[in-house]
Amino acid sequence: HVPNYALTGFAAAPQNLASASPSVNLEGVHALKLSVCVGGSYNQSTNQICFSIPIYGNLCFTSPIHIPVSAQIKVCAQTCGSFIPTGLKATVYLNGSSQPSFTVKVFGVC
Repeated sequence: HVPNYALTGFAAAPQNLASASPSVNLEGVHALKLSVCVGGSYNQSTNQICFSIPIYGNLCFTSPIHIPVSAQIKVCAQTCGSFIPTGLKATVYLNGSSQPSFTVKVFGVC
């Protein structure tokens, strides 16, 4: 079971999600919709939020709002498109809030 972080926030995130083993057969799959939440970092001098996703690597984008230096940042990224990804959008949550601060298109078409 994966909680809906849009409703619960990240403060009570369960620690045992890695132990769940999916029973999906992905043999021969060349593309798949991806949705993931990871920690992010903020560079005040460049106004960039950066995060890393294993498939896409390190990604950064310009923040459309001011972010305090001490803020805790979570980035939830989701591919756009159906089975074949056409882009990536990211929703940013600050300080464990369940309400998103903003959503941006990181690349591609969304």
